[in-house]
Amino acid sequence: MQIKYSKKPNGVITVKFLSSKELKTVKDKTVKRSGFQSKKNQMVLSGDTLYVGIEGIKKDLDDWRVLGMKITQKLISMKVPSATMNVPKDCAEFIEGLQLGAYNFDKYKSKKKLSKLKTITLTSKSDIKNRLNKAIAKAKAQYHTRDWVNTTPEDAYIGSIEKAIIKMFKSTDVKVDIFDEKFLKKKGMNAHLAVNRASRHEAKTIKLTYTPKKYKEHHIFIGKGLTYDSGGLSLKPSTSMTTMKADKAGAMTVWGFMKYISQRGSKSKITIYMGIAENMVGGDAYKPDDVLTAMNGKTIHIKNTDAEGRLVLFDNLCLAQEQNNDITTIHTLATLTGAAVFQFGDEAAGLVSFNDKLKRKVQKAGTKAGEIFMDAAFHKYMLDAIKDDLADISNTGSRGMGCQKAGLFLTNAIEKKNIKKYVHWDIAGPAFVEKAWGHNPAGGSGFGVRTLINYIE
Repeated sequence: MQIKYSKKPNGVITVKFLSSKELKTVKDKTVKRSGFQSKKNQMVLSGDTLYVGIEGIKKDLDDWRVLGMKITQKLISMKVPSATMNVPKDCAEFIEGLQLGAYNFDKYKSKKKLSKLKTITLTSKSDIKNRLNKAIAKAKAQYHTRDWVNTTPEDAYIGSIEKAIIKMFKSTDVKVDIFDEKFLKKKGMNAHLAVNRASRHEAKTIKLTYTPKKYKEHHIFIGKGLTYDSGGLSLKPSTSMTTMKADKAGAMTVWGFMKYISQRGSKSKITIYMGIAENMVGGDAYKPDDVLTAMNGKTIHIKNTDAEGRLVLFDNLCLAQEQNNDITTIHTLATLTGAAVFQFGDEAAGLVSFNDKLKRKVQKAGTKAGEIFMDAAFHKYMLDAIKDDLADISNTGSRGMGCQKAGLFLTNAIEKKNIKKYVHWDIAGPAFVEKAWGHNPAGGSGFGVRTLINYIE
């Protein structure tokens, strides 16, 4: 489906927005008989006009994003080829919603349901071309993340991901570096390597770098890329395994973000690390009670092999700091803990950091994106919660507040000079949802992509 801007209306269906005040002036008998009251998201078709209620839509921009999605879905259900509507200048979130409403993941369906809706034409008193192009790029970056989160582990493995990344950024300003197991071993990234040991695929880290000609800030984003997580020898229940293709969502989120940057650019330098591994069961699997030595020399007592994502992120945090001396902020994104889901629900992510100001900046970017981030705060009595008698630290820590303690574990990979520059995003709840809500379909949501874009702009 294409969304375009034109000075002239061009569509089989015309969409008209009505407030309760405007409804009083409508003479259409079909509208009068239908009981239409112009309430938020209410729609009624009369002839070739689709009337859409906007009464009650708040200043919250996400309401407009949701409305856009619902209009596209309504037009698709009507099986019309085209539609037109007049929009105001400040319509970016609404356009994002229009585009997101067309998303459909049918890769594994034997029979595809093709939409007849080909074009939505937007008219406006203002030139909205730049807003239109930016909004569509945002939504399609989110499409990309959704697609890869939804892709099965048989199809989304290190080889296929690596191949797709090289192809995507071949003719762009994004530099691609692939670090193989030989490199990881040389760097002493034993925590990352241990997680992948029982997999038939090689562990790798993929680094993506966008460097503008002049920049004042350098932001680093590290994504957890567990292409599948069985739990390892601390095996997950079978009921939990069917969504574990989504354990790569952190890496897929930062990849979708870089797709946007490659098209739209950035005033800041952006560096991304995708730590790729597969946590499987076999004779070579790492074990509970193993002690691993991470890249920075810290020893880690393994108490649960299902607390594996933090091990991959730990080594990649060390690598990122070794390779970059001009860090403004450094972030990790991961479906890291079930505790985050229990604490914040399916709709919100948790933020862990020793810098409250940095957390608030992420939250502000999230609010504009229609994505909710909650503060997973520390308290003074928990700061030694991951210390261990056998090794320096354990990968689980003491019982309770698992989201905070996973984040606390990761801070042990952060150099003292960078501790106030670091924030961890636990996106375990909203990254993959089993029931649609807001503007998110069931499955991979692409949560975090728009927040990342807002954060650096």
